[in-house]
Amino acid sequence: MRGNLNMILKDAPAAVRREMIEDAPNLAPGAAHVMGRFWTEVRAHRSNLSMPPAEAYRAAAGSESTFRCLLRVLAKYAPHVSTAPARAVSDEWYARRPKPTAKPEKTMEMSSRATWPYSWRRMKPALEAVPIGCSSRTRYLASIDRCAAVVAEGLASDAHGFVAACELAEAFLFHPDTSRRVKAVTAANYIEGLIALGASGNVAEASLTAMRVITQDLRDQAELCEKNKHERLSGLMERGGYGHVADRIGELRNRANDLPSHSAAWRRCMQQTVVCAVILNKPPRKGDLVSWRLGYEIVRDVDGTWRAEWEQEKTGRATEMGPIWPEICDILDEWILDGRPDRLVHIRYQELLGKNWLTFEDRAPYRNLPTGLTKAAIGVPSHDLRTLAADYMRRHDPAHAADVIATHLGHGTRKAGEAYRAECDGAAAQAIWAETRKIIAKQSDPRGSRKTPRRCPAHG
Repeated sequence: MRGNLNMILKDAPAAVRREMIEDAPNLAPGAAHVMGRFWTEVRAHRSNLSMPPAEAYRAAAGSESTFRCLLRVLAKYAPHVSTAPARAVSDEWYARRPKPTAKPEKTMEMSSRATWPYSWRRMKPALEAVPIGCSSRTRYLASIDRCAAVVAEGLASDAHGFVAACELAEAFLFHPDTSRRVKAVTAANYIEGLIALGASGNVAEASLTAMRVITQDLRDQAELCEKNKHERLSGLMERGGYGHVADRIGELRNRANDLPSHSAAWRRCMQQTVVCAVILNKPPRKGDLVSWRLGYEIVRDVDGTWRAEWEQEKTGRATEMGPIWPEICDILDEWILDGRPDRLVHIRYQELLGKNWLTFEDRAPYRNLPTGLTKAAIGVPSHDLRTLAADYMRRHDPAHAADVIATHLGHGTRKAGEAYRAECDGAAAQAIWAETRKIIAKQSDPRGSRKTPRRCPAHG
């Protein structure tokens, strides 16, 4: 290590300076100097030592590698320091990274596959000329590849039409190699690519319409198939239901506490925690959940109580969560603090008014974010927790559960909750019958179930 560490780190807090000097042989190259510049900058501007501002990071590090080194050293020797303001600097460095050069779009020769039937290869230039997005074209080509592989195996015809679509659907769903079987909706997407090829290649519309009948049937099968959902819910109940969800929230929160507050891992861990916690209180639909804004749909009172009230995208009706449970309010506070000290929660909330509650920006995240977060955290998509909530209510009070479920889940009409209502009616009928049997059993004369034999008169 070049230089006197005491001089280099003269502005660092005493405890940090002492630890770095004791561990001098293991310091990374440049670690001491960047830490020295950092703390000199912090003291020069009389900044808060427990949460240095973003300007200190910018001034101390002239390159991204130096900046990353600074964050690593802070995490190791000053873990008590909040590095939340460094996230903005990190985003700046990410934005400066050179963008990857766009790959040239595949030509007919580059994208041609040997397994494609000749008639399909003749249509490919027309598909490549269609004015659609690059991602859509790539998806169609990949789907046609899957269809071509089935045709090459002799399991389907290469002629566009009803028969070919039927054979392809059969092969995708029940392929002899079980590892190559796919879900109905995936099979529909594959055949959809072949339809796009035919549409661009002037195949008769009647043939394409016949193929669309099959794809629609496959999509209907996917909608009607609830087996996977029930299997997921059954597995969640076996793990403890809401108790398991609460345990996972605690585990994720503890894990986040061990991570640097500037890190992407901390952000994702806390996103999983806060989304699962809010859904545990009351499960909104994912489209509503991602659109909430701080100070509008989700509000923090001065006493620290959080509330949520929003207009549902699906029904247009207003619904609300009321005062959120205190334990979840604590998690929401921790989330918006974003690694800052607790005392700054009121200031931080005022800074974020009008921002999206999941991104802390004006933009909303992508619609399926809640599903991805809950799948990663507890193994099921966010919508399954709506079904789980209904199941708990049905078991608790089947006679009144249907109306409670409709209110809790925000159903706009009776038809929207018909499936839940039918289950509640069935459960209520079972409960009534079980109670009736108990009454009948109590009212029955126990002697009536066994005949006492008459004594024969004694013979003289």
